[in-house]
Parts: sequence; C-alpha cells; structure tokens
Amino acid sequence: MSIRLEVKKTIGIGIAAIGLFVLVQLFHVTLNKLYSHNVFFLVYPVIGFACAAICFSIFYQSWSILLEQLSLQRLFIAPTFLVAGLLYLVHIVSVSFLSLTDFALSSSISLWLLFVNRVFTAVMFLIICLLPYRKMKSGYKTVALWAGIGCTLLILGVIKVCGARLPDLRIRYEADILGWILNLAIMFLLVSTMVLGMRRYREFHQEEHGMLLMIRGTGLCIVSQLFYMSSEQMSDVNHLMGFLTNTMAFYILLSGLVRQMVLVPYREKQAAESEFNLIAYTDDITGLPNRRRLSQRLDKMLRDSLKPDETVALLVLNIDRFKTINDSLGHMAGNYLLYAVGERLGHFSHEGEEVFSMGGDEFAFLLTGYEDMRAMRNRIDDMVKLFDQPFHINGESYHVMVSVGIALYPLDADQSEQLIQNADTAVHSAKEQGVNFQRYTSVMQMRAHERLQLENDLRRALENEEFSLVYQPRVHLQSGELTSLEALVRWNHPQRGMVMPGDFISVAEESGLIVPLGEWVLREACLQNKRWQEAGYQPIPISVNLSMRQFQQKKLVDVIQGILAYTELEPCYLELEITESMTFDKDRAFEQLKKIKAIGVAISIDDFGTGYSSLHYLKNLPIDRLKIDRSFVNEVLVDSKNAAIVSTIASMAHHLKLKVTAEGVENEEQLHFLQAQECHEGQGYYFSRPIPAEAFEKLFLREPMNWLSQDSM
Repeated sequence: MSIRLEVKKTIGIGIAAIGLFVLVQLFHVTLNKLYSHNVFFLVYPVIGFACAAICFSIFYQSWSILLEQLSLQRLFIAPTFLVAGLLYLVHIVSVSFLSLTDFALSSSISLWLLFVNRVFTAVMFLIICLLPYRKMKSGYKTVALWAGIGCTLLILGVIKVCGARLPDLRIRYEADILGWILNLAIMFLLVSTMVLGMRRYREFHQEEHGMLLMIRGTGLCIVSQLFYMSSEQMSDVNHLMGFLTNTMAFYILLSGLVRQMVLVPYREKQAAESEFNLIAYTDDITGLPNRRRLSQRLDKMLRDSLKPDETVALLVLNIDRFKTINDSLGHMAGNYLLYAVGERLGHFSHEGEEVFSMGGDEFAFLLTGYEDMRAMRNRIDDMVKLFDQPFHINGESYHVMVSVGIALYPLDADQSEQLIQNADTAVHSAKEQGVNFQRYTSVMQMRAHERLQLENDLRRALENEEFSLVYQPRVHLQSGELTSLEALVRWNHPQRGMVMPGDFISVAEESGLIVPLGEWVLREACLQNKRWQEAGYQPIPISVNLSMRQFQQKKLVDVIQGILAYTELEPCYLELEITESMTFDKDRAFEQLKKIKAIGVAISIDDFGTGYSSLHYLKNLPIDRLKIDRSFVNEVLVDSKNAAIVSTIASMAHHLKLKVTAEGVENEEQLHFLQAQECHEGQGYYFSRPIPAEAFEKLFLREPMNWLSQDSM
C-alpha cells in the first residue's frame, strides 16, 4: 500500500473516531437505557483482558525480539506496557472477579487504578517521543524488566495504602475538580505526544508506515480520553466506549511497533544479508557468481539432483595473454575485457548451463544433462569459436583466445572442490601444450606439483646464485664481421642439471621472480661486457631481453642507469630487447622507450611478426632494430608466405631506417636468402650456439674472423 493511501486511511480513522464520539454523545440517554448492568459485566472484562493481552504483546515485542536492534525507545516502551498490562489485569480482576483474588480492591480504588494507569502511560508516551535514538546494550533489558515490575508494585502499594483517603470516582461530582485536572493533564500529554510524533514523521519517517500507525494509535488514545472525560460513572456507556477505544488504540500501536521494531529491522537485516551475499558470492567486475558460489552449486548438484548415470562437465576457461593486455592497456581495459568475456559467455549459455567467474582471468562453465560425449565436445568447440570475433577496447579491435580445461563428474572427481581443482589443472596444461582445450588426467596433477616445486626452486636459485649467462654472436650478413652479441640466461639446477629458459621463464613471470632475475641478467651481462673491454677486446654492444614486468616498472630507467653506473659500461654498448606485446599501450610504451633512448641505450623489438603491432604506431616508436622471428626464417625456403613476410619486414625496416636482424639462421641457403633481402644481421646456429663467456672469448674475441669466409665456416 502506498504512503499516500496510508495517510488518507489515518485521517479517515481519525474522522470516524471523532464521529463515533459525537454520535454517542447525541444518543447518550438512549444508549444508557439499552446498556444494562449485565451487559457491562459481560463486555467489560472481555475488553479489559484484550487490552492487557495487547500490552503484554507490546512488552514482548520490545523486550525480546531482535536484541541487536535494541534502542533507548524500546528500553522505555517495554516497562511502560508491562506496567500498563499488569495494572489493566489487576483492574479487570478486581472489578469483575473480586472473589478470585486475595488482593481485594473496592470499585472506587479499582477505578483509581485505571485512572493512574492512564496518567502513567500518557507521561511515558511523551517521554518516549522525546527520547533521542540511541542503541543500547542488550544487558539493559533485564534492568527494564525489573523496573517495570517494581513500578507496578509501587503503584499498587500506594493505592492500597492511600485508598481510604482517595475521592470516590464512581460518582463524578465527588471528584469533580481533581478528576478534571487529571483528565486535562492526560489530554495535554496525549496531544503533545501526537504533535511531536507527527513532527518526527514529517522530518525523518515519511516513507515508513509503522510511524503512521503509531500516530494513528495516539489519535485514538485522544478520542478514548474524550470518552473518559464524558463519563459520569463507571457503568456509563462513555466509560465502556473509552475502554474499547483505548484497546483499539493499543492494538494499532502494537501493529506500528511490530512494524518499526520487528519488520523494518528484519527487512534491513535481510537487505544487509542480501548485500553481503552479493559481495560474498558475486564477482565485482563481471557480475557473475564467483568460485564460492560454484562450489556451493556443485555441492548441491552432486548431493541432490543428479541421476545415477548423469555426467557433469566443468570447464575452466583462461584468457590467453590476458596479463599482456592488462599490463599494456591498463587495468580499466583489462576489467572491461573480463566483463565482455563474461557477457559473451552468458549469452552463449543454454538452459542447464551456468557461467561463473573464478577470479582473475579465469571463468567456469558448468554443463549438465549431456550423456553423449560427442555432443558435449561439439558444444565445447562452439564455445571456443565464440572468441573468433574480436573484442573492441578503447576504439581498437583485439583478438582474444582462451584455453579450456575440462573435468568430468564422476569420472575425474567425486567431490566439488576436487572437480574444480582438476579442471583448473587441465586448463594450465592446455596453456602449456598450446591447445584450445584439454581434459584432466592424473599426469597433469604431477606436472602441477612439479611446477610448484619449480617455483620454490627458483626462489632458492636466486639466493644460491645458480644462474649463469651464455652468449650468442650476431654477424653482419654483408661483411661477415661480428657486430654484437646477445646474453641469454641458463639455470644450473643442483638436481635437474642445466634448465633451459623455456622451462622456467613462464614460472618466473607468473610468480614475479622475473624482476629480480632480469636485473641480475642485466647487471651480469654489463659486467661481462665491461671485462672484455678492459681486457682490450674490440667494444661491441651486448643485447639483453626485458620481460613485461620489468618494462612496466616505473623506475626501470633508474635501475638501468644504476647498473650502468655500477658496471661503468657506456650506454651505447647496451641494447634492450622488448616484444611487440609490450607496446599494446602505445602512449605508455612510447614514454618508457623515450626515457630509455634518452640515456643512450639502443632498443630492438624481438620476435617481430608474431604479435599485433600497429604499423601506424611502429613508425613513431623510438626503436633501433627489428628482429625477425625464427619461425619465419626456418621455413623461408619451403613456404612462400614466410619468405614474403621476411622480405616485407626487411623492406619495411629499410624504409623506416631501422636495422633488421634475422633469428634462427641455420644453413647457408637461409643465409643467401637473407643476404638477398639485405638483412643487416643474422643470428643462429649457423654461426654459433649460445656458449659460456670463456668459450665466447676464446673463439670469437681473441682472433677476430670473417664469418662469411670459407675458412671460417
């Protein structure tokens, strides 16, 4: 019901109550003739017990429900209605069932008990309305309980002791002045309470129906007081109507208090729990249910709803090269990509399929109801094809691929967490194998354990200085002279022996160990080059690879300058190699490269042709060299497309006034093809494998040779 309708209803009830009062006064004489003494003793106890029961309900609601929401108002409301309920109960028992109680009260004293009760509740109503909102400790409710009981005993004791000296309220004129003063005081208190309640409602609670109900109840208390003030004796119809109206007022107050103290806090609690569940079980980037929700869903599914022969497939999807996009384009672009992937998967899902975010760049796709494994495989194929369409980020299109790991229940796991773990293991295996998707096998778990062990060994290797460098020459393809060399890292593992970079660089990247390892490689390469210069050999540049994490460092230039200063190597004898993926964020990459160039260090783009470089930006990048990836060079003689790519890159480099180096030169035929394309330099096994510093010095520095002469081959 709308708040406007509630306001109209409150006004309507108030007008109806006043109209009832007027009608009773107009037909007062007639009603009193119809209203017999027997009717009074039949109806009056029923109303009285109902009023007492409502008071006890209000006490219970205020005293015991939702203790964490206990407020100062509730702390006063509870004893107020406890006292009122007890006094109403004693009043009714003493009037109607006097013989059943040992606490015998005369009719006059019983009427005074009702009168004092009205005064007490009116005073407490005003006090409660004036109290500020303040949360209280639940321990105070015991104090409120005993305060209510003590107050009741005090009122009963005073009335019992002073009963003989109190005026007889059964005959109005005998207590005319005192009665009118007390009645006017009660009316003033009730009107004040209603005015303050309306003011609070307008300022703070205009959307709360419970406050309107309490105002409505206070208004009926005022009408009840009008009936009492019009009553000439206890058996008067005005007295009965006042008691009845008072009971109705308390019932409406009960409804308002229940709403204010129980329903509203309960709904607020529900809303808070709902928000907590949203935070706890929903990914804040994609809006998808998270891993915790997936675990719950699987637990319930595996426990309750599966048929004996039904198979559940859990697919974990990992975005390939997401870290490159995130680091290059920024976290905002990365978050948008995650949202877009989640949205695309959500649109792809059918009934019985669910999408979850596993955190980071991983998603889960839950398939149920497939009994035919071929149909399931086709569905997975369709999912992979989803990513044939590019994603549009910052006005540009980017192709994103995913790796998928699959685990089946009950074939691969019989518990939810194990199923999730196995699917996650499978997706990492798929990434390592370079395939679109792969189903879990027990061998993968062993590999995952080995990978974890490898990361631990890497940390130890940095401390124990288990790494070493090897060096590979670069040769000028026209003159045959040694022009530069590249430093490559190797790991001398105490148990595994020599470990190649392809086996540990990816682990170092994921763990962050690539940063300290990269700095060690850079420092060691510069030191070795400086030693050769001090030994009198011809100075030549040395090339070192930079990782993505290193390139993204804000203090990279400071690190490079610090190493050059420490090794006393001139900047012109150092070249840094980056990959195309590092230039995704063009503006950021340009600034970093410009700073590096400013200190005199050369820059080359390694593995050129395998990434997504924009030629528009390439022309403006402050670089010195392009290195053609070995995958193109290896097949230039058997694949015309690869030959065309190499020729195009070489030609473009010449026009951009960049040097071009071909990697992976392994035979003379490849050499002749590259010479025909006017590539500046070659690097590969045709000239030399990567070798340690001592061997490099002995073979290539002590006696400079022409690499293209017949004698040198």
